[in-house]
Amino acid sequence: MRYSAASAPITCPCCQNDTFDLDYKLLNTSGASFLGFDWANKNAAILICKRCTHISWFMKEPTSD
Repeated sequence: MRYSAASAPITCPCCQNDTFDLDYKLLNTSGASFLGFDWANKNAAILICKRCTHISWFMKEPTSD
């Protein structure tokens, strides 16, 4: 699938591919983990390049085109 961020199309910085898989990862902090509050951490959207598997991280989810 193709994505954009801030109205700009996203391409892979390694191979210039423009198709990605979207996933989400939890951004753990040591303080929240120590206190058992992992559920309170934020999520980041990640785009995985379908050609070279490079991973790009985004705090706001990119929009699909």
